[in-house]
Amino acid sequence: MASILLKHIYKAYSHSKKESKKIENENLSPFAVRDFNLTIEDGEFIVLVGPSGCGKSTTLRMIAGLEDITGGELYIDNELANNIDASKRNIAMVFQNYALYPHMNSYQNMSYGLKLRKIPKPVLDKEGNVVYIVDKQKIKALKKEMKKAQSIETIEELQNKIRQLEQNPNTPKMKMVHYTKEEIDEKVQKAAEVLDIKFLLDRKPSEMSGGQRQRVALGRALVRDPKVFLLDEPLSNLDAKLRASMRNEIVKLHKKVKTTFIYVTHDQVEAMTMGDRIVVMKDGVIQQVGTPSEIYDNPTNLFVAGFIGTPQMNNFKVIFKASAKNAHITLPNGKEVSFDLKELKPIKDEYTTGEGHALVLGVRGEHIEIRKDKKGVEAEVCFVEILGNTTNLLCKLANSEDEFNVTIQERSSLQPGDKIHIDFKGENIHLFNEQTGRTIYTFDKEYVSDELETSGGDKDEK
Repeated sequence: MASILLKHIYKAYSHSKKESKKIENENLSPFAVRDFNLTIEDGEFIVLVGPSGCGKSTTLRMIAGLEDITGGELYIDNELANNIDASKRNIAMVFQNYALYPHMNSYQNMSYGLKLRKIPKPVLDKEGNVVYIVDKQKIKALKKEMKKAQSIETIEELQNKIRQLEQNPNTPKMKMVHYTKEEIDEKVQKAAEVLDIKFLLDRKPSEMSGGQRQRVALGRALVRDPKVFLLDEPLSNLDAKLRASMRNEIVKLHKKVKTTFIYVTHDQVEAMTMGDRIVVMKDGVIQQVGTPSEIYDNPTNLFVAGFIGTPQMNNFKVIFKASAKNAHITLPNGKEVSFDLKELKPIKDEYTTGEGHALVLGVRGEHIEIRKDKKGVEAEVCFVEILGNTTNLLCKLANSEDEFNVTIQERSSLQPGDKIHIDFKGENIHLFNEQTGRTIYTFDKEYVSDELETSGGDKDEK
C-alpha cells in the first residue's frame, strides 16, 4: 500500500506548427493536465471523473510512469517518483482493453508477469547467514548533505555517521532473482480465490464472458501485490447489468486487499457508487474534490453541478437580490420567489448588499415539489417518462420556453399539456455567478486558484 502526492503536475504534448498556431490564436491551453494537486491517502479509493479529453487517463498514466511529467512532482510513499522507471514503481494497471494473451489460459495469463519479474533477495553465505555490506547510497547522500551544511557541528555529526556506516556494514547484500514455481502458484491461487475465478484457471479468453475476462485481468494485477491499483475505465466494454455487478466486485476487492485504488471513468454513476472521494476534471483542471455526497450536495461550479447527477441539474437564469434577512429571486418568466436567508445555504457577503445580481439558479429534479394547492410557480408538462417506480416530467415555465426536469418518486397520471404548480425548497437550491460559473455559497474552495477562472466557469454548458 502507498500514499500518493501530486504537486503542481503539468503535462504538455508536442504540437505541430499548425496546432501551435491554433492554440495561440484561440488562446487555448497547450497542457493536457494543468496544475494538478492532490493527496491520496494510503488505502483510499479515488475516482477521477470527467468528459473525454479532460486529462484523467493522462494523469493515471503519469502516476504509472507510462507518460513523462512535463512539470511538477509526483511522490509515491514519500519518494519522488518522477524519474523512477515504470517497472520499478510496483504499480499495477488494468486497462479498458483487458489485453489478455489469447493463446494462454487464465492461469498462464495471471502468472506470466511473475515469471518475467525479478525480486530482491538477501545473499547468504555458506553457513546460510545473511551477508551484510556498507550502504554506499546512504553514505553518498550524507556526503551531499555535508556539502550543504552551514555549521561545523552539523559537518562533524555527518562525518561521524559516515564513519559508523563504513566501519559497521549493516545493509543486507541483495541479488535479483525470479519467483519460484511454488511462489508463483501460491500467488495465482490466492488471487483466484479472492476473485472467485478458480474454476476459470484452465480456460482461455475466448471461452469466457466479458465479466470473467475482466476478473482475470484484475487477477493478473492482484498477483503482483502492488502498492497501487490503477484502473482505466475497466468496465466500459461491459453491458449495463454486468457493469453494475462488476462495480460491486471491485469495491469488495478494494475492501479485501486494502490497497490504494485510483479509478478513471467518464460515468458519474460509477464515480458516485465506488469512490471514497471523487476528483471532477475538465480541460485538464481539477474542478472539485470531495466525497460523493459533498460533490452532489455542494457543487462548487456549474460544470460539476451539471456533470454529476442524472437527470442533469436544472438551471435558470435569474436576478438575485438579498438583504440581511430575505432573498428575492426573479425567474426567467418574471415570477418572483422569496426566501428567508436562513433557508438558504450561507451566502458570501458581497451578494447580500441588496443589489441585483445576474445568477444561475440550479435545482435537481427530485428537489422540485409539485403543489396540489395550486400555489407556487405555474408550469406546463411537455413530456412524461415513466421509469417503473419513478416518473420524469419535462416541463416549461408558464410564459417562458425554459425547460426543466421534475422527478417524482412514484407513478404519475400527468400527461403532456397538463398545468402544474411547482415550488423550490431553499435548502436544496444552488446559486452560481453567471459570469464565472462559481457558486456564491461560502463552502466554495479555490482548489486550483487561477486555473478555475479559465476552465471552471461553464458559460457555454448551462
